[in-house]
Amino acid sequence: MNVSKAFAIGITTIGFILFVLSQFLDSLSPLTWYFAIGSFIALSFVPNSRLIRVGFAAVALPIFIFFFTEFVSRTDVGNKSIDLTEDNRYTLSEGTRAILSELKDPVTINYYVTRDVDGTPSAYKRHIPRVDSFLRQVEGLANDKNITLNFIDPEPNTDEEDAALLDQVQQIPVTQDDKFLFGASISSLDKKTVIPFFAPSQETQLEFQLISAIAEVSRRETPVVGLISAHNLASGGQTNRGWLFYQLLQRSYDVANLGMMPIEALRTEYERRKWGDAPDYLDPEKIKVLLVIHPAGITPQTEFILDQYILRGGTVIACVDPLSLVAQQSGRPQIPGMPPQGGTPPSSSLPKLFKKHNIGFKESQVVIDRIYAPSNNPRILLLNEESMTAKDDISLSEIKNLAFLMSGGFTGENGKPMGPGLEVRKLVESSYKYTFVTDQTLNSPDAANQLRFALGSRREGNEKQTYVALLSGTFTTAFPEGDPSAKEGSDENETEEDEKEKTTVEAEALTTGIKAGNLYLFSDSDFLYDGMAYNARRMFNTQVVEPITNNGAFMFNILDQAVGSEHLVGARARAEVYRPFTVLKELEAESERKSKENLDKLQAKEERIEKEFQQIRSQMSSAQEAQMSPELQAKRDEYIKNKVQIQKDRREEKKAHQGRVDLLKANIFWSNILYMPLGVIVIGLFVFVWRKQQTKAR
Repeated sequence: MNVSKAFAIGITTIGFILFVLSQFLDSLSPLTWYFAIGSFIALSFVPNSRLIRVGFAAVALPIFIFFFTEFVSRTDVGNKSIDLTEDNRYTLSEGTRAILSELKDPVTINYYVTRDVDGTPSAYKRHIPRVDSFLRQVEGLANDKNITLNFIDPEPNTDEEDAALLDQVQQIPVTQDDKFLFGASISSLDKKTVIPFFAPSQETQLEFQLISAIAEVSRRETPVVGLISAHNLASGGQTNRGWLFYQLLQRSYDVANLGMMPIEALRTEYERRKWGDAPDYLDPEKIKVLLVIHPAGITPQTEFILDQYILRGGTVIACVDPLSLVAQQSGRPQIPGMPPQGGTPPSSSLPKLFKKHNIGFKESQVVIDRIYAPSNNPRILLLNEESMTAKDDISLSEIKNLAFLMSGGFTGENGKPMGPGLEVRKLVESSYKYTFVTDQTLNSPDAANQLRFALGSRREGNEKQTYVALLSGTFTTAFPEGDPSAKEGSDENETEEDEKEKTTVEAEALTTGIKAGNLYLFSDSDFLYDGMAYNARRMFNTQVVEPITNNGAFMFNILDQAVGSEHLVGARARAEVYRPFTVLKELEAESERKSKENLDKLQAKEERIEKEFQQIRSQMSSAQEAQMSPELQAKRDEYIKNKVQIQKDRREEKKAHQGRVDLLKANIFWSNILYMPLGVIVIGLFVFVWRKQQTKAR
């Protein structure tokens, strides 16, 4: 009887706890709990027997599991999560937490989601709880509860639906009659922005989408970024509305388009922002950072402007290119068959600045890197974390992969390091297995084979090429003679009217930096173009911009760091991670090197017998060619036989190389499949033997 009392007390206690929890579960009636408690109490008074205990456990356990699962799924307990991903992509970054903790003005988030619509795609159904949980987490971390989160279910033909449409939330048709809303508007004081809809395919960008929107509406002053480029970033691209990177740049910063003649455009920029009279130099206090993209045909006057900007403590981000694909496309005729239009020069550099700071950059020569180049397109560099040598640099925070197209490389000149007297940080570097090729090689009909064998014949060196570098410190001028434009023209030619119209404020040229400056160097400019950094696609009449690499995130990290707003660093870099098969590439390179050596021997043999046969032919007259002696006929037949054999050997060598590569891939494939089963079998045998020995010992 004591056992029965213990069962009764235990079941009653469990029933009471479940009854309390049922108050959180609206769909379950408390009568259900009364019935369950009464059943458990009655069952506990059944005479004590093993059968009854087993039956009681069999009934009680699934009931408890069911109600516990309902409780977890329907309450905030179910929103708790543990991030087990390798790169913690579902954990809020420190920058996000900093933005939320520093909010001073109230922010309102109107979150629209239609929850009860038949035919809602399953991908959206799975994504809704993720967004719900994330928004609650953001609301809870906000400083002084400065975020007001409104969950709105906009049913058809209601004021809530009208409000969602006014906020420009996108309607998603799911059936012929029903539409689905899943977006948010974020507002603070007089600023508002909208996320038209939360696409499941952009789940890794959810944090950046929301936090950047909060930062946008809560920021009272937008930093100005100066843009110098031979390209027109405001037009063209996939959408013909400008580069996707440029569209995102305009959303985050106030962009001052300075063209290739900054001083001429500076007056307009000052007037537009009501800054007063424009000086004859770029002021880092006004324009926080200068972004220079493919400065093809740059003049000494413009280089002098960059030089003086750095000496005043400014930050210049220079993206030069030995062979720009975008520039080549600009020179192609719009109509097939028409002559080329000229376009932008494909090569760009900063000759004066590079010479002054001992920066070697080979124009019109592209780096082909055996480790980071995909085998099907060696023009591209797919760079992973192994190439990012300055891992502690904040600009590389959360950066996992970069992609450069026909990139060059930086090194020191004459055996000396880059940037004497400056601090040099090499952020991204090549492997030791690289070579240079010219534009003629890249544009040749047999470019793929030439690039592959150029890489195969490359011997490992002792020096790397630098793809991205940072030079910082107190710079000295690259123009000790002063402003190059001062030599052009004469003050005597200026009229009084010119003097009156002159509104720029002149300043003396600096020879030494008055503040520490920064010069970022990128050996490619196409890496920010559409298809390399971002892709655009239409979803429900709305343009969705998706990052395909960390190229754009890397650039924005540097811009944020330069303007003193580093909080978004890390959050925007969460894109798909490219994982190159480094070991396989090295094994393929070794096999290709052996194949190249054998093919070179065959090539040399072919050239030798060809030369011998040409000597024999040169000794024969036209009459002798018609009636050759048996000796000459035998030599000719021997030559043809050798030539055919060489061609056969060449084919066999190529087959052998491909066979070795296929065998390597097969070995890696099967070893990955068999490692785990073999490990389980070995552990199982060990446990079996150990237990058998323990049994014998007893």
